[in-house]
Amino acid sequence: MNNFQTILIAIFMAFFVFGVLIFSGAIKIGGSKSGADAISGRIVIWGDLPSKEVSGVFQGTLPDSGGNFSALYVEQNKDEYQQKLIEAFAKDEGPDLFILSGDMMLRNGNFTYKIPYTSISENTFRTNYIDGADILLTNDGISGFPLLVDPLVLYYNKDMLSNEGILYPPSTWDELFGLSSKLNKKKADGTLSQSMIALGHYANVNHYKEILSLLLLQSNNPIISRSNTGYTLNIKDQSSNGTYPLEQIISFFEEFSNPSKDSYSWNRSLPSSFDMFTSGKLAFYIGYGSELFKIQSVNPNLSFDVAMIPQTKGTNIKRTYGDMYSVVINKKSKNLASVMGVASLMNNPAFLKELAIASSLPTMNRSLLNDKPADSYLVTFFNSAIIARSWLDPDRVATDLMFKELIDNTLSNKLSLVDSIDKLYNQMDLIVRSYQIKK
Repeated sequence: MNNFQTILIAIFMAFFVFGVLIFSGAIKIGGSKSGADAISGRIVIWGDLPSKEVSGVFQGTLPDSGGNFSALYVEQNKDEYQQKLIEAFAKDEGPDLFILSGDMMLRNGNFTYKIPYTSISENTFRTNYIDGADILLTNDGISGFPLLVDPLVLYYNKDMLSNEGILYPPSTWDELFGLSSKLNKKKADGTLSQSMIALGHYANVNHYKEILSLLLLQSNNPIISRSNTGYTLNIKDQSSNGTYPLEQIISFFEEFSNPSKDSYSWNRSLPSSFDMFTSGKLAFYIGYGSELFKIQSVNPNLSFDVAMIPQTKGTNIKRTYGDMYSVVINKKSKNLASVMGVASLMNNPAFLKELAIASSLPTMNRSLLNDKPADSYLVTFFNSAIIARSWLDPDRVATDLMFKELIDNTLSNKLSLVDSIDKLYNQMDLIVRSYQIKK
């Protein structure tokens, strides 16, 4: 993007903010300042993005846009973040802005200011941002400004593949099955000494729920969708060909932990999938783009690369799962006009580009994704972001337990596959229904 385009977008965003403020009643016509000049005071921003990576962007890039305000970014522990928000809002001490991933959007909907579609239309939003950002579209307006996407990608051990004469990582799940005889190694007693991929369990498979989610998304199942009355749970929907994707997905997932199958490559006695990969004993690791530097720091000598997630053969749908990070506005902020202005400045391409560089993650802005970085890892992250999708998890902790129970019930034969899925559906649907629009 050239400087002229950036200036035009910045001017557009300034007018957009002014329109939002007028529409909301936060500022009045006649004598009021508009755009960046109307922003003042100290703006507190919470989020679970690493402070060491992004705080400099907030403190350095944002003030240049106005000069009359300061932005303080406060990093939160992901496991404690939701509870801290609840406690802060209960005391009317919540942050002015808070950065949320998709699995926190529904739970915090009552605290957020919705940007009306009269200020930015749904069509304009869809044009400017990747399809995965659609989780921000609600019946009442847009729940936040899209920032970053952290996609699931396929890390692979280059030495393990080259030792077996494998030139490329698999691009489809069918190709993955074909590699099992080469990449799975057993000791004399039958135990696994080297594994192809970690699938089939939950306790030692990092991101097991996200992996199941991406498989559902690849089957064109949105998991949860927006409806006229709020939200609908789609996890048990039948596909167009008459099959039930979740049944097939659970069977596929658990096949890798079945010793009687040729694809057997994982069991619950093994270390975590991350530890197995970084120790050089796992060929493929499904992980987030944000884990790149952690892998490098744990084992600097590991020869690995990254590829896009395998897809379903014979379909024209390409998907991966991604954590969608957005900045949302505290509707009870004591400095609402300035807070809205800062939120808009955070959506400026210049800011988003600096945030992407600092975090080494792609943005949800289509125009910025078109400008590919030189780093080969980041190119894969950018390409994965384009096909990334997410879903509005109504309660991350509760659904984690539900998915664990689903896997446990089917592996232990406590319940049939159909009954296990029915139980999962009923439990999740109870939570989803709590977000229905009250008539």
